[in-house]
Amino acid sequence: MSEDTIAIRRGLPDGSREEAAVLFDEAFGAELNMSLPHGDKRLAFLARAFATDRTVVALRGRELVGMVGLSASEGRYRGGLMDVTWDPRPFHDLLGVMGSIRAVVGLVATDHKPERGELWVDGIAVSAQARGQGIGTRLLGEVASIAREDGFRWVRLDVADINPRAQALYERVGYKVTRVQSFRYMRRFIGFGGMTSMELAVGAASVGGEAR
Repeated sequence: MSEDTIAIRRGLPDGSREEAAVLFDEAFGAELNMSLPHGDKRLAFLARAFATDRTVVALRGRELVGMVGLSASEGRYRGGLMDVTWDPRPFHDLLGVMGSIRAVVGLVATDHKPERGELWVDGIAVSAQARGQGIGTRLLGEVASIAREDGFRWVRLDVADINPRAQALYERVGYKVTRVQSFRYMRRFIGFGGMTSMELAVGAASVGGEAR
């Protein structure tokens, strides 16, 4: 494989946690900053918390240029991208990483628990230098393949109102809007004022492009 070739792989390679944290922070820093305001602590927290086997990644040679986290209610993706079972610290210490108790409440309010039959996209990030090369489309294509292989009925995700470019990508590859939520009173705590939920029907239960 040449250095310019982009390879899509399942699972975060060994030794890539810090690189993944920087990539994820680059994509979601504006949203994460409200609840995890301390940059260095945030990066360290992300690097430790990633569940490496619940990801799909894009690699240029050994360089990580794209990443998707996956979550489900059961099976190999249960628990999602973040695995905090490694951290035995009490809750008040975790608040040292998070901004405030109000920020925690904001995150809980917008958290998603995958339903049975649903594969959840737990964040997608492509490095700034690699955008416009179809990497996001290829990552989402691999996610859809995983969903079909594992018998899921839908792939679902949320996109914040501050990220219209991502929503346009999801629409191009076939995701449909299912719900729009407003969090305008929580913007100061979570960094965005609304969320659009989208889904892609992939299982036998889909009829006419809609999941039933």
